[in-house]
Amino acid sequence: MNDANIYGLGEKLFTSLQKHGKKVAQFLADTDEVNTYSDLLTRSIRTAIKLKAQGIKRGDIVSTCTHNNKDNWIPFLASQFLGAISANFDENLSPLDTVHLLKLIKPRILFVSQNALEFMESCLCKANVNTQLVVFGDSQKYNTFSEYVEPCDEETTFYPVKVENENDIAVIIFSSGTTGLPKGICLHDKCLLNISKANLFKINNSEDKNVVVLFYSTLYWISCVFSLIKCVSNGYCYVICKKFDPANSWRLIEKYKVTAKFLPPYDAIEFLKSRPKNVDVSSLEIFYTGSCPVNKQLMEDLIVALPQTKILNCYGCSETGGVAASFDSTLVAEYKMQLLKPTSCGKICSDLKWKVVDTTSENILGPNEEGEIRVKADTIMKGYYKMDSSSAFDSDGYLRTGDLGYYDEDECFYIIGRIKEIFKYRGWHIVPTIIEDVLTSHPAVREAAVIGVPHEIDGNHPMGIVVLNNGYDNINTDTIVNFVNERVSESQKLRAGVAIVTNIPKTTTGKIKRRALEEIASYKPIIVSNNIKQ
Repeated sequence: MNDANIYGLGEKLFTSLQKHGKKVAQFLADTDEVNTYSDLLTRSIRTAIKLKAQGIKRGDIVSTCTHNNKDNWIPFLASQFLGAISANFDENLSPLDTVHLLKLIKPRILFVSQNALEFMESCLCKANVNTQLVVFGDSQKYNTFSEYVEPCDEETTFYPVKVENENDIAVIIFSSGTTGLPKGICLHDKCLLNISKANLFKINNSEDKNVVVLFYSTLYWISCVFSLIKCVSNGYCYVICKKFDPANSWRLIEKYKVTAKFLPPYDAIEFLKSRPKNVDVSSLEIFYTGSCPVNKQLMEDLIVALPQTKILNCYGCSETGGVAASFDSTLVAEYKMQLLKPTSCGKICSDLKWKVVDTTSENILGPNEEGEIRVKADTIMKGYYKMDSSSAFDSDGYLRTGDLGYYDEDECFYIIGRIKEIFKYRGWHIVPTIIEDVLTSHPAVREAAVIGVPHEIDGNHPMGIVVLNNGYDNINTDTIVNFVNERVSESQKLRAGVAIVTNIPKTTTGKIKRRALEEIASYKPIIVSNNIKQ
């Protein structure tokens, strides 16, 4: 069937699974199993038939809450076959956020791992939501997933429902909740079908190669949904792992001949620190990083560690269905630009109209002027689930991404941070990532985050929150404060001091949870130093 006649994500995935049937779809790193596309298709069809028999239909919400495993893709694929909506949770999501989202979407059925079962039972009770639970694994209390993949008579004649309206909601992705409660981002079929054409994983002569992709995020995140759709559409193989292990990540590249890999900056740093001896990673052609601002040092370190690999910084957001900007790695001129401009996340995708806007005056800005990045296309989100979404778009219909950045004379884009993370000191805008880069350049500091501590006169005072490297437990925090203050502008000085913590809370894609940090600073006793005149 011609793709031009396909309007539904489910039909696209179904025909792709058929087309690539004999190819390896998944290497299961935790069990050494291998799944073909034919295996995935069969199990997805059986699950769809079972769900349909239970009354699941177009518009119903089917959810999962599980680590990556052999079967976590199946409910997603099956729900798309039926025209249902897929909305997925993460085992590491906070109880507060989980209860909030359960109340918001009220899933009909939720496939849950044994690890997360007790957690989801508690959250469903608090949310007072009646959702059927199905367990990946054994259970005496609930139906198990194994029942959903038992053979059935109808499987040989099954075909996905036809989607007549490409603007129907297919997937709900939850915003990362770095500065507030997560929202449900409604992505329609047209948006998700567009993923198969995106630049990510673009490798020269890929039709003649076995493209193997290594990602760690779960279906809660757009990065996983994006990579799943991209892989199935193109017949790529995906390495499935329960969790990220920086040292083992090198071994997986060697074992499975991984060709494309993504890690957010925080995990990329740990990855570089944990390289085993005598590991062959020559198969790796592309390494992507992104999801938050990437500094020059990390890009340079990756290039040194992986000289045979193209290192790419990319930019995306859930509201656009994934990647919004990147360099095309198959074009020599564009990759040269990435090397010359290591902190650039590339060029905005061709299907997106864009502008950079002054957040106060709403004036459109020119090259090298910092403002909010806004984009427009008929392939971006419809809006937020059960919420007024008018404030998400400006008067011209452009999506307010909330990301602060700029572009240069070559229309290469640079991301500075989130607008909501920015705070003011005496009228000056403070961008946390700028101070964080200075903090992490100190040899004692392993990780750093900066927040604004409210002040009755000045608005906010910058505070550094740090995790120390081994061997620096006895460092005087005045040393860190002075180190930063000697290197930043007057307005950026750490007037609220430095706090030492054992870990900085992040999302699984490496974004700092600013709201959680503010709670830590407000309610928990921490070691604080402020060696500065107010």
